[in-house]
Amino acid sequence: MQIIYLTRFSYFGRSGWRAPASRAPEELFAPERLRARLAMFQRYTLPSLAAQSDGDFQHLVLSSTLMPRPWRRRLKRAVQGALGDRGRVIFRRQGSAGHMIRRHVRASFAGQDHVVQVVLDDDDALSADYNAVLRYHVRTIIDDPNNDDEATFLSFPRGLTLGLDAQGFPAWLAERNVPFTNLGLALLSRPDYRKNPFMTSHRRIGERQATRLIGAKRPFYLRAVHGLNDSRAIAAAERHAPHEVEGLIRHFPFMEGLVARRDAALAA
Repeated sequence: MQIIYLTRFSYFGRSGWRAPASRAPEELFAPERLRARLAMFQRYTLPSLAAQSDGDFQHLVLSSTLMPRPWRRRLKRAVQGALGDRGRVIFRRQGSAGHMIRRHVRASFAGQDHVVQVVLDDDDALSADYNAVLRYHVRTIIDDPNNDDEATFLSFPRGLTLGLDAQGFPAWLAERNVPFTNLGLALLSRPDYRKNPFMTSHRRIGERQATRLIGAKRPFYLRAVHGLNDSRAIAAAERHAPHEVEGLIRHFPFMEGLVARRDAALAA
């Protein structure tokens, strides 16, 4: 069984998000936008993977052949610097992100009995034990003698919305509990399965697919909200300062330095 984290980083093509930049390469690859998104990717997403207590996974990043070459090199260096040979960046022409990823997974993991594909946006993060918890629940599905489903989606409803300030540092957090969310959404299947997490509506997964909800009363992900959100993120109403959120550093240890840096800036 291979667990694969899937990230789209400024991929120009059909991928489900509706920001103006999704239709305009000059906006998608503007230096100021790429600089800000790469900073968030290196500040939150990659550290959350590097901090996993179970480090047995692969990270696949899909980007565009239209991305300027200097930024391609920076992106590859960031992924390899954080994860070594567990991380890989592929650049593809305009098309369907879901189809590009499906083709790559089928070719690269054909020898595996099962793969687990996990959605991870380029500005979001996962708890340090997410991979270990996911592996445990996946194993129970595989070992279940009464399970004859071709594929199963695993959804982790509870997480935290993370509001970022103008500099991209933590400003506030709010609890989030959405039964079928794409944050940490995982799909257990054979490598040649016809779908992947980018090829289905996560809001309707419970109606159409075999599913397991991991309903623990603790957060498994951070969902960033900021001025460059590529999806229609909605800022939560009930906000808390980072130091007021119980268990934040325990579940997301990489946040400790970021919170301390912001607190120091506010105190200055």
